[in-house]
Amino acid sequence: MFAGLKTRIEEKRALWSKETQERIERFAAFERRRSLEDMEREQSQHFILNQEVGKYLKTVNPTFLIKPEVNRALLNMLYARSEGTFSINMSMTKEMRKAYSFYHNELKVFIELIERKGFRMEGQEKFFMENFLTKLRENNFRYLTEVYGDFVPAEASITEAFELYLETVDFENKYESGHLDYFATYLNQKGIADFTWTKGRMKRKLKQFEKATKQEFKLKQLERRLQKIS
Repeated sequence: MFAGLKTRIEEKRALWSKETQERIERFAAFERRRSLEDMEREQSQHFILNQEVGKYLKTVNPTFLIKPEVNRALLNMLYARSEGTFSINMSMTKEMRKAYSFYHNELKVFIELIERKGFRMEGQEKFFMENFLTKLRENNFRYLTEVYGDFVPAEASITEAFELYLETVDFENKYESGHLDYFATYLNQKGIADFTWTKGRMKRKLKQFEKATKQEFKLKQLERRLQKIS
């Protein structure tokens, strides 16, 4: 009697163990499948965004967005869009107004287009902004490198680099966000200075340099104009 009872208990235990193992295997298979689906979905999102942003930035060049406080404001607009709320900064600078106008007249349309193609903006606002800015900065650097060329010698000092920058770039764009970002990246690649240039530091140092050498710079400009006269 006890032997039969023991046998039945062992059989039940074996059955429970088998069923438990099967449940574990089914759960593991489900998790693997879900993980694979998530990975494929993420890859699809990345592909859509990379492809479409790359094409879009061949049609527009909103370099004012490179300025940190401006792209942060734009990111807040994206969050507000996802939340169904409204975001506006009442104390707008010139670049802030450009960003606000760009978002409402341009970017919202582009976002709607990529959403129709399968991109999900909600929850990916920061990822979108980082991708957008990376490609914008790459395009900006490539374009301005083609425009201005390699105008600073490798052995140049910071002072010489600043002087050459102010002589080379368009006067009205010398403190524009895209130009500052380009010049900071350019000097970092050249290794001119034992620190990493940022746009903020670049702007401060350039303004200090320009103020300190204003008269000398004017004299050099006049001298160059006179040299062109035969």
